[in-house]
Amino acid sequence: MSSDFAFWKVCRGDPGEVFDGLADGLTGALEASTDVFGFREQLLTRWPDLVDVLEPAVEDLLDVPGNAAKYVLLTLPVGMLGRLDDIFELAGRYELSGYSGVADEAF
Repeated sequence: MSSDFAFWKVCRGDPGEVFDGLADGLTGALEASTDVFGFREQLLTRWPDLVDVLEPAVEDLLDVPGNAAKYVLLTLPVGMLGRLDDIFELAGRYELSGYSGVADEAF
């Protein structure tokens, strides 16, 4: 069992629809931001093992390098959910918003 959380800086449109579109690689409603890229880098610095549950994956960035600055999608297994408060605190420092797939609501 896992829980999905997407983070972004600027989203045009319905957050739930944007979240659903990420599964199909649709990122047109998201704007690139250095804050998203910084958040991604800090996540991986603090928790290197998140590389296995983070999208866009490193190999996907070769195809669409700008996506690293548009969004971060975490699919957290139950064993990693204890980090969630710290992840949200970090996202707050970068003034990111996003969507919780498990709660089916924007944050």
